[in-house]
Amino acid sequence: MDKYNLLKQKFDNNEKIVGATLTILNSSIILEKMADREDLDFIVFDAEHGIYDAQNLVPMLHTMRLLGLPSIVRVQDAEYYLTAKLIDMGADGIMLPRTESLSQLRTAVDGLLFAPDGRKGMGGYGQMRKGEKFEDFKKTRFLLPQIESPEGIKNLPKMLEQYGEYISAIIIGPYDMSVMIGTPTDIRSEPMIKAIQQVFDICKKYKKSCGIFCDNEVLAEKYSSMGANVLWMGTDKDYYLRGLNSFLDGVKNL
Repeated sequence: MDKYNLLKQKFDNNEKIVGATLTILNSSIILEKMADREDLDFIVFDAEHGIYDAQNLVPMLHTMRLLGLPSIVRVQDAEYYLTAKLIDMGADGIMLPRTESLSQLRTAVDGLLFAPDGRKGMGGYGQMRKGEKFEDFKKTRFLLPQIESPEGIKNLPKMLEQYGEYISAIIIGPYDMSVMIGTPTDIRSEPMIKAIQQVFDICKKYKKSCGIFCDNEVLAEKYSSMGANVLWMGTDKDYYLRGLNSFLDGVKNL
């Protein structure tokens, strides 16, 4: 089974899913090495806070397609042209920040999928994978809304009821959430833990995969114990500094 259908199966069955993030590295060379890990399910390219846009992402998305590794782009906002353009260029799905309303999800679906589900235009060199049939397109295009506010939590049941068939997983953005609930950057505060658990519990009720950004494996273990099955792990800056510090610590006392 290819990794696109395997990822869909994992989302549908609430299995453990692990993703990585690129925010500042724009070299396709690193992707080949990352793809060597069989336990890596997808890579997020951060166009919200990172360096990417629909132009400089093209070589990265093309490389991901050649590697057969699913690519998810975190877009800047819920706008049709931001989603549709990236799908045209070869993205396999989008992560939607600050999701709070049904209208945001409607816009995301419109840009992600063709009619009758959405309104995506037919075009773009990378919109179809090699050998992919039109009727199979929607099966492995992924939508990951981020819940990052009390308003998002309040409206989450309605979102899942009306758009659950299109949502692959609900993802928490812990740092934005911490700001919105009044404990900026303190992602371990009591209100934060309560909010995180509330999202996971809602997803469990609706049998929907859910996850969260994890700074490290310690937090990943904690969130997993709370109910997360999608572990979105760190960023390229984190990976680089962790490796660099390990090397320097190993030689500083020589």
